[in-house]
Amino acid sequence: MMLKKVLRNLLPSTHCGYVWCVIALVMLGAAGRAAHWNHNNVFVWDVGGYYSYLPATFLTNDLGDGSFLRMARHNYRPDMDPEYGFIRLPNSRMVFKYPIGMAVAYSPFFWLTNFIYKIKGRPVTTGYEHMYQYMISLGCMGYVLAGLALLGLEIRRFFSDSVAAVTLLIIALCTNLFTYAVYEPLMAHGTLFLLTVLLLRTTRQWYEQATHWGALSLGLVIGILLLIRPSELLLLLVPVLWGLTCRAATITRLRFWAQHWRHIVLGVIVVGLIGSLQLIFWRVVGGQWFVPFYPGETFHFDQPHVWEGLFSVKKGWLLYSPLLALGLLGVAWVRQWAAPMLPIMIVLIPIYIYCTFCWWDWGYGGSYGGRALISLYPILAFGMASFLQRWLHSRNYGLLTALTPLILLGLLQNYQYSIGLINCCTMTWETYKQFFLQLDWPRENG
Repeated sequence: MMLKKVLRNLLPSTHCGYVWCVIALVMLGAAGRAAHWNHNNVFVWDVGGYYSYLPATFLTNDLGDGSFLRMARHNYRPDMDPEYGFIRLPNSRMVFKYPIGMAVAYSPFFWLTNFIYKIKGRPVTTGYEHMYQYMISLGCMGYVLAGLALLGLEIRRFFSDSVAAVTLLIIALCTNLFTYAVYEPLMAHGTLFLLTVLLLRTTRQWYEQATHWGALSLGLVIGILLLIRPSELLLLLVPVLWGLTCRAATITRLRFWAQHWRHIVLGVIVVGLIGSLQLIFWRVVGGQWFVPFYPGETFHFDQPHVWEGLFSVKKGWLLYSPLLALGLLGVAWVRQWAAPMLPIMIVLIPIYIYCTFCWWDWGYGGSYGGRALISLYPILAFGMASFLQRWLHSRNYGLLTALTPLILLGLLQNYQYSIGLINCCTMTWETYKQFFLQLDWPRENG
């Protein structure tokens, strides 16, 4: 009897909860088998740039110079440029081209690893020891799992538990989010996924019950979003457009803002304080208040690559995560179940997609399937849930039958990317057809 009571308290009480547990087990299992754990293949490229703030500040102690950090990075991966992501300023000081935000996100797991090394009596020299890559990677996967748990709670406020569960399953296992939760978790996208969920949640809470704490929380989320990726400024449309479904709602909203202007000022101050971390770093380390991110790289708004970004075999977002099309189709039914989300989806999604594929490198380097759109997935989840709520019911076996192979395809393609069957940079239709549905590289004859 006691065992039954304990199990009842431990086991989830909803379909959404059970699905989350399945997702967590699948992700942990896949991460344990990932090939990059056996190589120094974590703190490289963009991730190496994000991470550099931490060892340079707290271990190699060479901020502004980078000599010891260069040595540490060379020892970690001798085949790579140890100065990748460095910017040399006219005053000969060295800073990083990547924002400081992901270093802040890594920091709890960085300090936890430091603590583990100390209690074990093991020396820490550079911050590139193996335990750092394990702990920070698992921590960033934890961010994604936290985002999925909170997203499930938000979806269940508007939709049935079963619809929320299916939506969560698709978003987690059948889109490129899986890759950026399991195989490349230190990239910014999984963390931004969590922050977008928190943005939706804190926006809803502030409009439902305006408090200073709610405004502070909203400002905190926005501040961290922008600290990680300044182009996420577009997501400010979420709190601006939430619930503006008619003219009367717009008038009411303007009155709400006027009534709670102190909350808005508080939120802006919080955003400014968080953003000042980057400015202070530049001033203290580089001797100037502003350093351009990604020098020489920019948006070309007159040269969009939307079609290629959505459908090409090289990086096509909807080719490699086809079930996200349900999130777009579901906009037609969002008003019926999640009306506050409708203006956000109508306005933000097309603008965000257009801007994403106006970046000078619209394929985003060595990446999988339009990774820059992952920040939109919590928003698209409401469109997907609307579609499923409308069409997925107990007798609609046809839709379930149609969705099942696409669910399996999404999971399979994530795995193919992880072992290189789907190439990160040079994918062609010939290669795609050659390896379609394969689970391993073909063995050479002889």
